[in-house]
Amino acid sequence: MAYAVQSSEFCAVLRSFVGAVKPAAVESFTFRTSWGANFKDASKEVLYAKRCEHAGYPAAKQVCAYLMEHASAEFTRISVKKTISCLSPNSKFDDQLTIDSGVFSITYGTQERGALVDLTFNDDDKVGGKAFKLVVNGY
Repeated sequence: MAYAVQSSEFCAVLRSFVGAVKPAAVESFTFRTSWGANFKDASKEVLYAKRCEHAGYPAAKQVCAYLMEHASAEFTRISVKKTISCLSPNSKFDDQLTIDSGVFSITYGTQERGALVDLTFNDDDKVGGKAFKLVVNGY
């Protein structure tokens, strides 16, 4: 499988992003992938495409850079499973579990300081393919 993400490296980058979101702030990234074709708004024929939107937020930009380099366009669901496991370490997934779409909410941090994290993974009506979006509400 062409998926080179090391869980510890990915978790460090991801937790840094979530932990950086200040109380009352909302930050996000969207990792878009397409397997077997390019995005709807691109004319060049390709086997796969990836893009990541981060609105210029530095910590989200780091997650995007990591995903763009290491995550698979074909197996984006693995990034989703790893994200949940990184933010909720007691949550483990069987290797046979396939997530094709879903919405997940996770509390990360302590009661005094942390974040509410909403993760969505579904078909991307905007540009085609799949969209993996993480929205972090700091508290």
